[in-house]
Parts: sequence; C-alpha cells; structure tokens
Amino acid sequence: MKKKKKIFNRYISLLIIMILIFTAIISRLTILQVVKADEYKDKANTKAITEVPEFAPRGQILDNTGEVLATNKQSYNVTFTETEDSLNSFYDTMDGLFKILDDNKAIQKDDLQLKVNPFSFQFAASDEDTKKSLEIRFKRDRGLNEGIQSKLFPKAKDKLTDDQEDEINNKLLEITPEQTFNYLVDFYKVSPEEIFQSIIDQYGKSPEDTITRLQERYKITVDDSTKVLLDQYIKTSKKQIKDDLLKQLIEKCNVEKNKLSPEKQVELERRYILVKDALKMQSFSGYKPVVIASNISKETADIIYQKLNDFSGVDISMQPMRTYPYGQLGSAVLGYISKVGSDSKYEEKGYDVNTDYIGVQGIEGAFEDRLRGSKGGSIVKLNRYGRVIEELGRREPYPGQSIQLTIDKNVQYAAETALDKVMADLQKRGRQKDVNTVNATRGAAVAIDVNTGAVLALASRPGFNPNDFSNPSGLTTDTFKKYFDPDYAEYGKSRGLPSSLIEKLFPVSVKTQKRYDRFDFAPKPLYNYATYSLVPPGSTFKPMTAVAGLESGVVTPGDTVNDHSIFDDGKGYKQTFYDNGSGSGIVNLTKALEKSSNPYFMTVGQKLREAKGDDILANYAWKFGLGEKPQSNAKYSTGIEIGENFGQVFNTYSIKNNYAENYLLVTMEELKSGKGQYKIASFTPIDLYDNDGDIQKVKDIKTDFKNQIKEFIRNGGKDNDVIKSYSDYLNKLIAADPIYKGKNISKDEISAVANEMLMITIYDGNFQSKAPFNMYNAAIGQGMSNFTPLQLANYVSTLVNGGNRYKLHLVDKILDANGNVVQQIKPEVVENAGIKQSTVDAIKQGMSAVTGEDGTAAGVFNGFPIKTAGKTGSATYSKTQDEIDRTSYGVYIGFAPYDKPRIAVAVIVFDGGHGGFIAPVARAMYEAYFKTELDAQGYTPQNDVVSKPIQ
Repeated sequence: MKKKKKIFNRYISLLIIMILIFTAIISRLTILQVVKADEYKDKANTKAITEVPEFAPRGQILDNTGEVLATNKQSYNVTFTETEDSLNSFYDTMDGLFKILDDNKAIQKDDLQLKVNPFSFQFAASDEDTKKSLEIRFKRDRGLNEGIQSKLFPKAKDKLTDDQEDEINNKLLEITPEQTFNYLVDFYKVSPEEIFQSIIDQYGKSPEDTITRLQERYKITVDDSTKVLLDQYIKTSKKQIKDDLLKQLIEKCNVEKNKLSPEKQVELERRYILVKDALKMQSFSGYKPVVIASNISKETADIIYQKLNDFSGVDISMQPMRTYPYGQLGSAVLGYISKVGSDSKYEEKGYDVNTDYIGVQGIEGAFEDRLRGSKGGSIVKLNRYGRVIEELGRREPYPGQSIQLTIDKNVQYAAETALDKVMADLQKRGRQKDVNTVNATRGAAVAIDVNTGAVLALASRPGFNPNDFSNPSGLTTDTFKKYFDPDYAEYGKSRGLPSSLIEKLFPVSVKTQKRYDRFDFAPKPLYNYATYSLVPPGSTFKPMTAVAGLESGVVTPGDTVNDHSIFDDGKGYKQTFYDNGSGSGIVNLTKALEKSSNPYFMTVGQKLREAKGDDILANYAWKFGLGEKPQSNAKYSTGIEIGENFGQVFNTYSIKNNYAENYLLVTMEELKSGKGQYKIASFTPIDLYDNDGDIQKVKDIKTDFKNQIKEFIRNGGKDNDVIKSYSDYLNKLIAADPIYKGKNISKDEISAVANEMLMITIYDGNFQSKAPFNMYNAAIGQGMSNFTPLQLANYVSTLVNGGNRYKLHLVDKILDANGNVVQQIKPEVVENAGIKQSTVDAIKQGMSAVTGEDGTAAGVFNGFPIKTAGKTGSATYSKTQDEIDRTSYGVYIGFAPYDKPRIAVAVIVFDGGHGGFIAPVARAMYEAYFKTELDAQGYTPQNDVVSKPIQ
C-alpha cells in the first residue's frame, strides 16, 4: 500500500512559526507607532508631573476715602526648574542668564542672609539673641551641624539631649561667615574646579556636547591628546589616577587662567549658590520652580523668552508683587511684608516658608489672615527641560480681603511732613537757653475723631519705605544696615559728635563686641514711636490733674495760687522753678493752664494727696485710658488693631515696684564694687548678678536674696529684722559660691555690709517710694508716669467729648475681593468717665487760653480761623541729659473746633525741648482736616504740605 505524503513537514512548521512571529511584531509595531503613538510620545516627553503654585493677590489697604495705600502689581519673574537636563547644563544656563540680567540692569533675587565682600550674616532682627537663633537655624538647615555632631558625639544614635544640642549650637556660632561660605561652595560644588569636573563627567554620556561646552566655556581647542585624557578619565575607576587626570585636564583647558579676580569669583560663586540653595530649601520635593529674578521689565522678559531653547529649566512667570504707591506714607500704620523664613508654625498654616511672604507689623501683620487670600495652582506635566507641556488640573487663586482704614491720607501726609520740617528746624536751632534740640530726630503725631475713636492719622518719624521689603530682590546691604544693623560710630560722626561722646553714647558690648545705643540716642525707622514710645507727658498731663482736683472737690476753677516759681508744701519739701522766670503771680485754673504753672498744679497734687490719698490721681487718669489698675492680669489696650505699649500713671503699687527694681540694681552695683557710702568704706565685693558658671544652689540663693531685697524696698521692715535677713543670705551665698573660697570674710564685715544694704534699701529706697514728692511730680506730668502719643490723644478726645472713652480703631471696614462690605466697624464706648460738664468747660477754657493771645502756643495758632485749644508740655529725659546731648521731650495736645470738638491731636518730638516748638505739627493736621471749610473761607494754609497735598 502506498504511503500518504505528510502535509506538515518541519519546513512548513518553521514557515508558519516565522509568519506568526512577524505578524506579532508587525502588530506590535502598529500598536506602538500608530494606535498608541501619541500616548508613548507623551510618556517620552514627560519627565514629571507637579503642581505649579499661583499666588493670590493680597487684599488692598485703603484710606478712609478709598485711596489705595497698598496694592499689587504684576511682576515678571525668571524661574528655574530642576530636571536632569537642566542640571547637566546648569552653569552654562546660569552664565547666559546672568549676562542678560546684568546687561538689562535686572537684579537677581537675593534673600540669602550670608553676604560676601565682606563676609557677613544679615539677619532681619535687632536684638542679638534673635540674630544668634537665626544664625543657628541657617547653619542647621544647610547641614553644618552634622559634621560637628559626628565629631562631638560620634556614638550618639538616639535623639541628642538638650545639653548636647546646646553644645552643637555653640560650635555652630563659632563658624565664621567666611567659613560658612567656603562650606557652601564645597557643598553645592560651585568652585571653578567643581564646575569643570561636572562638565567632563558628562563626557561618557555625550562626548560631542561635552567637547563643545569645553570649547565655548574655556575658549580652547580640544585636540586628540585632550580627547585621550577624557577617555582615560571616564574609563578609570581608581581615585588616584582619576585625580591625576583631572589635574592634567584642568591645566590643559586653562581652568585656572579663566578664573576671575578673587572678589568677582566669590560673587559669581555666590550667584550660583543663590539658585542651588533655593532649590535645596524648597519645602516640597519634586520639580518645583524657584525664582531667580523678580520684577524684571517686560523688555528683559522678552529677551529671555527668545533664549528659552538655550536655557534648559528656565521660564518666565507672572506673580503679584506688593507695592505701596506713596512710599513711606503711613508706614507706621501699614507695616510691611517679608519672607516667612524657617518657621514651622506658618508651615502648619499652609505657607511655603521658602517662597511665601507674610505681613510684619502694622495692618499687614495684624490682618494677615484676611489680606493673604487663597493660593491657587495647576497640576502640570513637565518635559525634560522643565517646561510645562500640559495642564492636567487647576485651582483658581482667590484674592485676599481689602482693609479700608479710618486714616485720612492728607491728614497723615500733613502730620509726617510737618514733623520732618519741625525736626529739621529744631536741629538747626541747636542750643537755646535751657534746651539743646540738635538731636530732634524722632517724633510722633496722632489725630483722632473725638466722636467715634477713629484714628485719622498716626505718624512715626523717621519712617521707612515698605517697598524696600516687598521687593523680591531683597534688601540692599545699605538698606539692611539702616534698618537692622546701624553703624553707631558712623552715625555719631555724621552728627558731628566728638569721639569721647560717641564712646559714651555707643559703647562696645562685652557680650557681642558690637556697639549699642546706651541712651536711646539714634533714630530707629522700624520702631513705631506713636504706639510704642512711652514718654513722660510733662505739662500736657495738667488738664488731667485739673479733672481730679475739680471732680474730687479739692479745688474750684476760681481757687488761686501765688505762682512765684516756688512750690513749698509747708512740710519740708520745697522746689524752685525757673521756667516761668519770676513766676506768673496769682493764678486760677484758666491762668494756670495758660501759663503752665507748676506751683499751681503741685498744690492741687498736694490737696489731692492729703484729702484722698496717693492713688486718687491714678483713679481718675485710668478712666481716661492713661494706664490701668496694675493688680489686674488683663492686657490693656487703647483698642488699636496694631501692636502697642500701654503706659502707666503714678500709683502706689507701681511706684513701689519701680523703686524695688531700681534700688535692687543700686544695691547690686554697690555690692559688686566693694565700696560703701554709709556704714563701711570698703569690703569684699559680693556678686549678686547671674553668671553662666553659677551652680544651681548659688542661682537659687541669689534669686531668693534679690527677691527679699525687693520686698524690703517695697514694704520696709524693722532694722534688726532687715540686718539679720541680709546677714543670713550673705553667709549662705559666701558658703555656697566657690568664688569666695579663701576670702576669710569676717562676721563683722558681713554685719557692716548688711548695715550698708539697710541704708540703701530702707532708708533710701523704701523712704523715697513713700515720699510726697512722687505725687507732686506726677501732678505736673513728671516722675513715673509714661504714656504713648496714642494714649495722650485718646485722653484729650475723652476729655473734650464729655467723658466717653472710645475704643480706638484704625479699621473702618473690611471688603471682599469685589468691594462688598464684609464687616463694618462701629464706634464703641469702653468707659464713661462720669465727669461733670462744668469740669469739661473749665478745662476747655484753660486750654483755649493756651492757644490764645498770651498762651504758650499763642504764636503758632495766630491767624488760624478755626478756634482751637491745647496744652504744651516739656518733659525731662534725665537729670544728666545735657551731658549726652539729649534734652527734654517736646509734647503738645489739642483739639478743634473749640465749641464742638471733632478732632483731637497729640504730638511728641524726642529732644524737642518745648511743646510750643512742635505745635506747628498740630496746626498742619488741622489745616488738612478742615481743608474744605478753610478753602471756602479763602484761607491760605501756613504749611506747604497742605496747600500742595500728596499726589
């Protein structure tokens, strides 16, 4: 039988298999190149998916008419995104970008606190402890603590103890700015040698590109021998050989010869560090852009746009930038914004501590939560160059709410410019008779609506320009020094002070080795003198004394005193005044206010003390917002929305504490000097100061000893009890503190020292705290009473409106992004002083006489068509003020119109001499406030600042 031929032999099977394989390949290629071509192309191009933030505009700040005082403008920013490609060409990209920025006078963003040429740290803080804390944080954020920890505690695995952390922090503070910079140069690999190495390390991946970069960057011809060295460098893994080859390549490519001058090289390295440090400090991981330059011009942005293909990772973005159209105007009210910095509490609130800004001081700080808005952003795809190729999702930003103030822009401008003019005139005036106003460099002025408590103007001079802080390029070195690190020696020279006085005013601190302002001589632009400066009110307090006297019934408006420049209480206290020459003769309340009679008001003070006790004056002053009851734990305020100090009026509780603190220091100084004044001429010095080397037992003894001293000064004690207590503490301290070992201090010496302390604390300190002159001085605005200009304006307002003390406020309303009212602030009476209208009328009449024909401010208000009233004041800075070129504060308070008061004012100039000298500031504010009425009368303002208001 014939065999059947096999249909499927091995050749056919192989053919079928090959057909199937080729079919599968073709199918797969079709899917890859046709069906899913776009998908795979997208994957090839996409290097990251990230969120790009979009900043929300801060809400505006407006004056009471809607004029914009703080707003935003769109800023062109240059950004850099970190990708593998952008990092490979980082230095070439930066060099090209820096050239464009420099050629177009655009400034690279610079908020790195480490500066060069000379090397220094610049932390935005005034006190040394805060600066040290910021320096430690700066160094820890960049890893400098790790090397120290590995050396000090190499075996530490768990969390370090607080003492160990303190030891590391102390070592961190020993690292100089220059050493820190050199560390960052190595850390970020930005030295010429590191840059060169980073380029040739790419040779194995892209030989042609590497050779091109070497030729362009180092202006060399890469010959065959160079290529051989490059090949060997890439292929070898032995460190010694690799280092030798690197040295040969560095020499062959003229790397050393291409270096800039040392100063320029350091500046260039720092520019690289600015970018790399910003990338490192990003609060979120991933491909998030950092800003290289902000607020560049559109022309510069266009040039960079055209070069984007050459600048891997670089892009242009838009961001709202805070701007203040009127510069310094209202800076004390507005505050400023600043980078958040390393502060975890803001991270918890959703801030990016490396890019976001936050309000500091003023309205910007107080209403940060309302002004900031809600940040938006986009989820995007980035290509290999770090640029957006697709937006996947978006969250729209929402602007912050706007704050409309009670401030009148024109009254504010009048206050500031008039203060500047008055102070300049006083500086030129120099010494005249009893005052030397050469240092009249600081002042404040406040205006209040007497019927609502709305603040119409709040000026502090010198001011600052908040635009300096909102500029993302950062503060210049000169501006930083002006605000945070003034050169006091140079300031003294600029004021023409002799070197001996400079040394006295601005001594070098043993602790910091830097000069400090010992006597508060130099002006401080960021300090709000209107809300923080506590100064004696001088004679402007006399209307308050009159209120207490009239309301208590110890005097009537018609009661008279013979003012012959002498006050004698008939009980052993006598004081002679020369400010009124031979005196004003017989004066009643009106005349006493007109002539500012010290004997009259001291007499009222004596009558108040004898009839009602030492606290009666304070009880009335507290009703007017001049201090508050000190025993309460409440934090007192005028109601103002921004930060303030709150002064205090003379009262028995506070005066005892003041004397206790002051005489404790007197006691400690004498004990440390070893030289007595009363019972012993010299003795073994005793140190009650807290020292770093004190053991805990010594610290405890010193604390208890000092508390006991203050208790005796406050409340007195029997001589024997006091001496025994002091002797016991001295014995305990001498036995516990090793510094007295071998001193052989006898019992007699200890007893003599205890007796010496008795004389200081009981017979001087305690006696002085109870003496009647405290009340007499308080009655004329001297002594311990200290208030802010804001409190003084509030007290005048309360007086002339009949006794209603309003809660002061700077904010009139809060608006949403569309201008709709979210919250309207309504006037609020905090307390009614309960004074009689006859009291108000009598005091108003006397204050009217001050600005009348013969008053102490008569010349200033001559010719002003609206009747005003006020009170001048002069308050002593210190008994030794002439020795340090200081003089009395000039103080003025007032109101207008006289019949139906609408505005109350307070003005203070440090070293202003007399209230009459500074009263022109009040007139300027009146002229601005009443401008419409005055224009209708054809009145020509005396002050140019009012006739030519701010534009």
